[in-house]
Amino acid sequence: MASITFKNRPTQVLHTYQVWRIGSNVDDKSLDYCLADKSLDKFHASLTRGEKGLFLVNESRHGSVAVNGERVGGPVFITYRDAINGIVKLRFGRVEGYLRVSGSLTG
Repeated sequence: MASITFKNRPTQVLHTYQVWRIGSNVDDKSLDYCLADKSLDKFHASLTRGEKGLFLVNESRHGSVAVNGERVGGPVFITYRDAINGIVKLRFGRVEGYLRVSGSLTG
């Protein structure tokens, strides 16, 4: 199982092969998470759940994406092994999110 949470937002379960688009453009209805923060690009990142992990892609030209405090520039494969006490800390610009993952991401 995998789910993502941002401050003051409801937790969302990530289903297998589901793609989540994260950005700051309030007019873009294709975004799954629109986070009102100037540190984010209009389309900042995408997160796709696969059978054995999650693919995080920094889609931003100027903004930052970090996994457990380490900035990433290209695609990153995240598994339960990246979790600390079941949580992977994500950061999009200045916005922090929490990715909860279990030992089995299948199903």
